[in-house]
Amino acid sequence: MARVGLAVARFDGETVPTIATEGQVIRQVWKVDGTSQTSFQILIALREQLLEQGFDILLQCQSVSCGGFDFRFEVGHFKAPDIFVDLGDYHYLSARKDDHFISLLVSRSYEDAFIELLQVDPAGSTGESASAKPAPAAPTEARAQPVGPIGITLETTGRAVLKGLTFTTGSSDLADDDVPVLAELAKYLAQNPNRQIGLVGHTDAVGGLDGNVNLSRKRATSVKNSLVELYGADPAQLSAHGVGFLLPRASNLTDEGRKLNRRVEAVLISTE
Repeated sequence: MARVGLAVARFDGETVPTIATEGQVIRQVWKVDGTSQTSFQILIALREQLLEQGFDILLQCQSVSCGGFDFRFEVGHFKAPDIFVDLGDYHYLSARKDDHFISLLVSRSYEDAFIELLQVDPAGSTGESASAKPAPAAPTEARAQPVGPIGITLETTGRAVLKGLTFTTGSSDLADDDVPVLAELAKYLAQNPNRQIGLVGHTDAVGGLDGNVNLSRKRATSVKNSLVELYGADPAQLSAHGVGFLLPRASNLTDEGRKLNRRVEAVLISTE
């Protein structure tokens, strides 16, 4: 078990206000090679996934509003060359779900992006001292697995909605062969051959359960086939499942809710 302070407010002229957290502390840093996304775009993609997981945002700020150098000096664990933080272009977020805390520090160089992740999970506490069981924060190990935002989301929350998928009406066939999120997921799998992903199809509540379970499974299988055939993913790292309308994200009483419920998610099911 270890204790760490998590920033919950901007630099106030004297210090960065923090909240004391306690549990298993995990620090990781990723280098995302060659991405064209801005620091803000990366942070927003991760923020959306955290909100979908039920996290409440404690603080979100960018370099100037955070407090510039003074704020950066107080947050983050890694330093160059393991991470590059542009003092004029970084974004920070801290979030809480019950007693589970997360913070993200995102910045980028001219060519690459860097994401530092801090997790504090009381469920992982063992009662051992921090010196007896240090947080697994070796930067060389973290940077051996460069991943994009979807990879960070999978590593952080365990699942990610695959956005940008379009299916032919009433069909399990993908309407578009060029889907950026599938290219990103395939890259994550290639860079992490010890990871396995379950693709889980979901539907809205229109129609019977049996038919929707069958359709959702077929759509997940279609996504799996696209990952393998078009993006070169290893089929041994993938499985396809369908649960129909049993796990909605939103109410099925509105068009907007039903649209949100029609989806395929990637679920991290194994790290061995």
